[in-house]
Amino acid sequence: MTVTTGPGRPSGGRRHGARRPGGRLRCFMRLALPFFLAREGRSAAIKFALAFGLAIGAVWIGFERNAWNQTFFGALERRDAAAVAWATLDWVWLLALLVGVSVQRAYLERMVVIDWRTWLTGRLLDRWLGRGRLWRIESRGTIDNPDQRVAEDARLLADLTVDLSLRVLLDLVELGLYIGVLWSLSGTLALPLPGGGSLDLPGYMVIAALLYAGIANLVAHKLGRPLAGLSATQQHREADFRFGLARLRDVAIEVALLGGGRREAGLAARRFADVRRNAVDLARRHRIYALFQTPFSYTVLNISMFVTAPAYLAGQLDLGGMMQARGAFSTVVASFATLVFAYPKLAELSAVLTRLEAFDRALADRTPRHCPHPAGRRAAAHRLVLDGVVVTAPDGRPLTLPVDLVLAPGERVALTGASGTGKSLLIAAIAGAWPHHRGRIIHPSGGWPPVVITQRPYLPMLPLAEALRYPATDLPGTAAEMAQLLDAVGLGRLIAALDGPAHDWDRVLSPGERQRLALVRAVLRRPRWLLIDEATSALDAASEARVLAVLKGLHPPPAVLMAAHRDTAIAACDRVVRLSSAAGIIGPHRAVSASGH
Repeated sequence: MTVTTGPGRPSGGRRHGARRPGGRLRCFMRLALPFFLAREGRSAAIKFALAFGLAIGAVWIGFERNAWNQTFFGALERRDAAAVAWATLDWVWLLALLVGVSVQRAYLERMVVIDWRTWLTGRLLDRWLGRGRLWRIESRGTIDNPDQRVAEDARLLADLTVDLSLRVLLDLVELGLYIGVLWSLSGTLALPLPGGGSLDLPGYMVIAALLYAGIANLVAHKLGRPLAGLSATQQHREADFRFGLARLRDVAIEVALLGGGRREAGLAARRFADVRRNAVDLARRHRIYALFQTPFSYTVLNISMFVTAPAYLAGQLDLGGMMQARGAFSTVVASFATLVFAYPKLAELSAVLTRLEAFDRALADRTPRHCPHPAGRRAAAHRLVLDGVVVTAPDGRPLTLPVDLVLAPGERVALTGASGTGKSLLIAAIAGAWPHHRGRIIHPSGGWPPVVITQRPYLPMLPLAEALRYPATDLPGTAAEMAQLLDAVGLGRLIAALDGPAHDWDRVLSPGERQRLALVRAVLRRPRWLLIDEATSALDAASEARVLAVLKGLHPPPAVLMAAHRDTAIAACDRVVRLSSAAGIIGPHRAVSASGH
């Protein structure tokens, strides 16, 4: 499948949604086997085994109910009232037993799904959000709506797999159990030949059942195969529609101020039109499939009457035996024709595996990290060194000219340049979050990784004190230190909220207030290396000077690399490095010029 990007997301590079032979099966094995082999999956495996055992019990009850047909209808044929009464009591007992077994089996199935989904969600979250993969996947734009793959596709994988696995296993059990009964009841059918004589067919009911179900499976595959592609497209378009609506919450005030409500409604309606268009195609394909599946389901019992009638008319079966053979024939057909009834769910499972396979490949894609020469690392044990670093796009296109830089402990360097010259991406590359670059980045041996402050800081929905400790759960700083820092950056009014309830701080606070909170959070982590990406852009000159004074007063002073535009921030640094864009490169140039202050 070719995966398109979601709204507002970049595209480029090789699509991770392209199908590979056997890829879905390998992906399934990676997502299933480790769970059932791990300690967390042992209890789920036991529950699955118990559910399967109960399902076999239900099959046995059904087998007894089928044998009950001979007893009951035989008693009716003999007009034996006492036998009919006892058979009725047997029917009530078997029904009660079937209800108890079926309810407990359904409960165990749901628990297996919950356990597997819990493990699978944790595994996908850890791989997606760990080691910088979140940003790398987003920056490439090769996977649409990864959140849906974690939340929805993981649920569907567990749910559909458990359901279909039990169905197939039970069909095999029923097939093995009933086919012998049907063979014994079939007798031998003598077919007259044109030239005289006859052709004897032993077990003719079994032959008829397997032939009928085999043809049905072939027709089901032919009619149902397009369902997988349509289901995958539907999941993709539904996710795009939800993503577009959810994104509006993040830009609600901008849309309101621009008066863009009607325009956004039109865009959302356009995305929903894509949803509806594919949903209609899917509904039409389901209708075509149902035109075959529905009559097949309803005619299995009727076909069994016509198949068993010759044996009854020949006197080989009484009425009770005919009813028993009829039930056995229907069960054999339904068990062997699993594909007819399971194909819609198989198509949905195939679509889910296609999406998870693409996600799995994206998570496993390890872009080579910088690997500095050992001698260079020893030489720069206490410094950050950039040696001919060129930041590139994911497709390898250079975005900056080569950059040389040495940052010593305690030094403050301003990174300047026009918008679009790659300052933010260079900082992300230094921090290890942007893997697309050439040249050497040699990290210092002590105090790394750095603390990074971005232009649009993220504050999680936690109580303020916890949001200031994020992502750590605990920091050396006390509540008194937090209060002191809040007052120092001009946010004294928030001191009372430190121990208050959680809020959506991105909505409650202005951009400038969030930037000041991000600086407080960075200071609390006692940074030795600090990367700042225009993190004072939303502040007025006085507030910016106040914030920078807090940084200047840190002891020991951290090394600071600050992407900046304004004179206030630039003047607070020891020297300046100016970046230029790689656009229009003809030959090798250096992008850096430095001047001291």
